[in-house]
Amino acid sequence: MNKNFELNLKYALVNAFYFMLVCGSGSYGYNFLKYSEFDTSVIGITLTLVSIVALLIQTFMAPVIDRSEKWNEKKLILTTLIIAIILYAAMLVIPEGSFALLAVCVIGFALTVAGMPFINSLAFAYEQEGKKINYGIGRGIGSAAYAVGGAVIGGLVAWQGGADEMIVKIFPYYMIVTGILTVLCLLTMKDPKKVSAEHTAGSQISYREFFRKYKKITVVIAAMIMLFFCHMMINTYMIDVIKEIGGNTADQGNAIFIQAMAELPTMFLFALILKKFKVNTLMIFASVCYVLKHALICFAPSMPVYYAAMILQMFSYAILIPASVYFAEEHVAPQDRNQGQTVMNAATTIGGLLASLFGGILLSVMSVHGVLLIGLAATVIGAVLMFFGIRVLNKAE
Repeated sequence: MNKNFELNLKYALVNAFYFMLVCGSGSYGYNFLKYSEFDTSVIGITLTLVSIVALLIQTFMAPVIDRSEKWNEKKLILTTLIIAIILYAAMLVIPEGSFALLAVCVIGFALTVAGMPFINSLAFAYEQEGKKINYGIGRGIGSAAYAVGGAVIGGLVAWQGGADEMIVKIFPYYMIVTGILTVLCLLTMKDPKKVSAEHTAGSQISYREFFRKYKKITVVIAAMIMLFFCHMMINTYMIDVIKEIGGNTADQGNAIFIQAMAELPTMFLFALILKKFKVNTLMIFASVCYVLKHALICFAPSMPVYYAAMILQMFSYAILIPASVYFAEEHVAPQDRNQGQTVMNAATTIGGLLASLFGGILLSVMSVHGVLLIGLAATVIGAVLMFFGIRVLNKAE
């Protein structure tokens, strides 16, 4: 078997099972907590802590990996996932509604999503060895698997009688199985080689120094935070949004499936898209499409219209995520690779953090539509910031 093909296949499988795992924590974590006897405001705080802990792990470990001879992207992802799997197993015996369950969820969910920027960096680490990794296809496979994960969880709930409360029994087993499969796939991959000593020596900068060095990308990072505020709020509290227009958990599974499948063409063809359009242009285009998508969700009168909004994922998230990865590679020096990817991922994490905190609080005091209007306003601000941030970068080039 061709070595590049084998490596790409393994990388695609890692993406597949990892994003099935992330689908569980990201799209159904709220459902699990909601039906484990916690109220919306407590869940909001819990999910906020998830984002904070994940961000701290990423922030601390990125420069360590960039400069350490012992640690690399693969080892970090394996470590976080093995601990997360143990915590998901603990969910099977911890009582519902307990503080212990909240603590396990915070740490388990955080460790699950903490590996996201390092999955991205892993592709570029192999490329530095001269191996060809098609990041777009690997990430596209991840999106397809995310779609399958959403459909599987929704289908399992329906199979168990359709009651939304069944998510409590299904969720831990789903997370354990997908976590183990991700670990097994990672173990088949060789450790990536470290960059040269010359590069390693140059990577020892603090995040303060990083932002001084790359201050021109700060407006783009701010734009990402605003765009992902509404995106993550809709994803996190999707069951409440869907119930507002007459849907249920099975409809949520369908929506996640459509949304993730819509990403596939864009992800698979992203390498070709990059040959036609500059990364900076794609960032602006995706931001505008986010405004359209969130506006359609905000004013959706029924599930068919909501499903239609999910198709716009093809031009918003499916472009912005891979574009931001290449944006970091283009605007950040190789020796700061992991810090660059972590900073871009941190923007989405902070957006999710704010969405979890304010979404939970807002949903407890106002209507779902009112919360979505606030999210839409944030998206518009994000698109405007993206336009001006990219404009500054284009003028500097």
